[in-house]
Amino acid sequence: MIPRVRPRSASAREVLRYLFGPGENGEHHDPRLVAGWETAAIGEVAELQPPRTGGGFSLAGLAGLLEQPVLAGNNPPDRPVWHCSVHNHGDDPLSPDERWAQIAVAFVEGVGLAPAGDRASVRWVAVRHGDDHVHLVATLVRQDGPTVWPRNDYRRCQSVARELEGLLGLRPGGPRSAEEAGGDG
Repeated sequence: MIPRVRPRSASAREVLRYLFGPGENGEHHDPRLVAGWETAAIGEVAELQPPRTGGGFSLAGLAGLLEQPVLAGNNPPDRPVWHCSVHNHGDDPLSPDERWAQIAVAFVEGVGLAPAGDRASVRWVAVRHGDDHVHLVATLVRQDGPTVWPRNDYRRCQSVARELEGLLGLRPGGPRSAEEAGGDG
């Protein structure tokens, strides 16, 4: 697996607009949510899916839900939106949405954004618009107010990827050690 932590953004809507849009070269097909934060996931993640409009998707509702804790938070960061893409190795079989949902949960838990069972953790979603990858989008303010600073997120993503490769029988797709992993994303 190949995780790529992207630069943080100031707006969930901007990140979602890219993920639910056509992509830079028209490569985004059938964008959909495959997972979301624990409180939202108690219902159906499909309920969070942005509705289609004439030329695309209406993203205001989902962006607003993601950003609610940021707006109410205690001194939120200027760039509160964390974004990471996770790709399969080119030789791995394609995974169904359900497996990408499990992978997404493992990543947000492993990075420390949404520990299992923590219903007040950050809000996040996993967007899939291609066969071989998923995008994780999280706002860095917990639902109970404090900001989460994902320390060593690049290295932690690499560690989660290596663990999942072993559990799921996938080919290694990235650095094998902290020295190879480089700096934080």
